[in-house]
Amino acid sequence: HEFMCDGVQFKVLLTQECINSACGLIIDVHGWLSNPDEQEGRSNLARAAMDNGGYIVVQPGELSAPPSWDGSVHYDIVADFMQQSMDAFDVNEDRVHFTGFSQGGWMTWSFICEYSDIIASAAPLAAPGGPCFLADSGPERKVPILLTSGVNDILIKYYSTDAPWSIAHTLVGVMYDYGMVTQDFNSYVFSTTGDLVTNEAGKIDIAAAGVQFEVVDGSEEDTFLWTRYTGADGVVFEHLRHTNNHVYPDNPDSAILPEEPSVWFSVGEAILQFFIDNPRK
Repeated sequence: HEFMCDGVQFKVLLTQECINSACGLIIDVHGWLSNPDEQEGRSNLARAAMDNGGYIVVQPGELSAPPSWDGSVHYDIVADFMQQSMDAFDVNEDRVHFTGFSQGGWMTWSFICEYSDIIASAAPLAAPGGPCFLADSGPERKVPILLTSGVNDILIKYYSTDAPWSIAHTLVGVMYDYGMVTQDFNSYVFSTTGDLVTNEAGKIDIAAAGVQFEVVDGSEEDTFLWTRYTGADGVVFEHLRHTNNHVYPDNPDSAILPEEPSVWFSVGEAILQFFIDNPRK
């Protein structure tokens, strides 16, 4: 289905299963210069949701030339459509999730901060953390997060001493606000490349007591490293770090900077599974 609301296009995957019973809802947002079809080509979330069932997928599209999301204009429109979708399709309100790439990742972080009472879990890609982690103590409710980022991203720096808010800063900032580490990003001493100093088990050296750490897949020597921190309260924060540029690491479709994949599994399916595993509690 396609809808137009206040100048924004919304493509909606609505299966018969989700008409017959209450499904979850996933918002999947494209980045700069893109559109819903290209976003689906990268994330494959609508296909993954159709194959696995149980979710309505909404992919918004900004229609300017060139397409570019304006937080002061479009975030409220997307939030309104999210709420209308929840009402119209009678969704399972414990399974409302948000994800996006680049500018869509920025929107994802904003929704984590502003709508933590609605967003069960979220998966930003190629974007640093939202304002509530930078200048405050995080969202009102700790939203489980799967962050994907590239160490060679030329648009979103993995770590930069000139930028107050890079991916490395985000990692420490989120974990501090979630009670997973004992130092915030503004006092933590990063390495020259921004890699977090770890102990012999691979766990960050400032981890708080009671926090569990595991490597989900990959390794420091591989083309990707997927780690998971679980706080004492059961909230998880995961990071999929890869060696590609500003792309989906399983589907680097950039015509400007063509690359080989750095992961060999579907990131969209991994995000969907993360959402399945992390409903609102």
